Amino acid sequence: DYTGGGCPHILSEPQRTNLIPYSEDFSNSGWTKSDATVTSNSTTSPSGIINADKLVEDTSTATHNVYYGSPNTAVTSGLSYTMSFFAKAAERTSVRISNAAESNVNGQFNLSNGTIISSGSLASNSIVDYGNGWYRCVVSFTTTTTIAQANIALLDENDAISYLGDGVSGLYLWGVQIELGSYPTSYISNSGTALGVTR
Repeated sequence: DYTGGGCPHILSEPQRTNLIPYSEDFSNSGWTKSDATVTSNSTTSPSGIINADKLVEDTSTATHNVYYGSPNTAVTSGLSYTMSFFAKAAERTSVRISNAAESNVNGQFNLSNGTIISSGSLASNSIVDYGNGWYRCVVSFTTTTTIAQANIALLDENDAISYLGDGVSGLYLWGVQIELGSYPTSYISNSGTALGVTR
């Protein structure tokens, strides 16, 4: 950065910790699959490796989702956190993420045009195009609880969260992150460290 003249210096991100274990492995038992299944390593992720999973709805009339709840993520009440994940459209083109431990902390995103469908009243949301159909969906919030639960749900063609599934439709997921801070930093992979991985 040459701002202010003189010798340039390197701009670096602040230290952050991804609090979500198994942040790329939705088949892990820590991720509960509700009226849905996960197909591992279904397509190339933003990392350039074939390690993105596919979340597929079943044939019930329900919310088709996956959430990390074993154990729930510990957070500090009154502080700002940011929850994010990468998603790519397949048969389904819209997705929702929420902190299931707290009302009105959620966001719904359209993965065919990269837009925010809706935001919970306590959330500040954004979506970033990562190329090749991938988007990073972001929800920032100030928590009023001591736990967080990343819950990702498929939406139907009318953006309904509860609907009759066909047993084959879904979309691709990769790289979930919950970090302490009011904005997202670059993704930090966590292959299972319960206390989080720190950059």
